[in-house]
Amino acid sequence: MTTGFALALHTTTTKLELTIAEVVQDSPTYILHRQQSWELGRELSARLHDCLALFMADSPNPIAWEDLLFLAIATGIGSFTGTRIGVVAARTLGEQLNIPVFGVDCEAIVCKSQQSQPPQSLGESLLAIAHTRWQAGTISNWQDVLPIYEFKE
Repeated sequence: MTTGFALALHTTTTKLELTIAEVVQDSPTYILHRQQSWELGRELSARLHDCLALFMADSPNPIAWEDLLFLAIATGIGSFTGTRIGVVAARTLGEQLNIPVFGVDCEAIVCKSQQSQPPQSLGESLLAIAHTRWQAGTISNWQDVLPIYEFKE
């Protein structure tokens, strides 16, 4: 049985939300490990990496990058710049760690959040959707996070 962690990044608003959970392969549940948010406004691009590094190294339970089994990233609708920064970070991590990256649109995230009682945070809802896809064996890699849009006349 493979045990590791899943990381969700929500960057589509002025608030950066990070959520991490312990997951066991072939288990229908996960254990929320921690979540944190920062109101960064226009500072998201300058502070994302620092916040992410602090979040992963948070004592007393630091998590090694190699312990991540998959990533989840919110793909919008939302701030174009924030979304792109988060997607680039997630895709880079996914490629370097050779792990799946699941992109989830914000409409699905909000819907999932509102379905639970009490409502989940956006980060936890994002992680829950990605966990379901990961468990189902959905093939996803860093290249699949955002499609390449073709211009149509």
